[in-house]
Amino acid sequence: MTYLLDSNVVSEIWKPAPAGNVMQFLEQAEWFIPAPVIAELQEGASAAPTLFRQLELNQKIDVMLADYSEALMVWDAEPARTWGRLKHSPEVKRQPQALWDSLIDAMAVRLNATVATRNEKNFRHAKTFNPWTAKAGAPGMPQ
Repeated sequence: MTYLLDSNVVSEIWKPAPAGNVMQFLEQAEWFIPAPVIAELQEGASAAPTLFRQLELNQKIDVMLADYSEALMVWDAEPARTWGRLKHSPEVKRQPQALWDSLIDAMAVRLNATVATRNEKNFRHAKTFNPWTAKAGAPGMPQ
């Protein structure tokens, strides 16, 4: 099973004491970082309240991009077309999505991937997986 990481999974790695379940999931699963997550992380870094925090977050993004360059999932024409279709689905019309979540959702649908996230309700169309609450033996988790 292929997973696309939501920004909350990536930012968990940056914590001084990341959740054990999340780290186990990342060690076990096949995962990718979608381009909209990079945009979302950069937006957060640029909006940080102090120059020190901005520099700190930008450095973390730089390291992530260098260390995981093979795991970066680009946004291209096919996910863009999928996003355009899903934007007008009944699920989104009932409850609109945030831009970044809608882009990740479309990528996951197009690639038949699962979104690894703490915020499962933010995704209207893709399968989701919450590594914070997953039990041992669940897909992507250690046995």
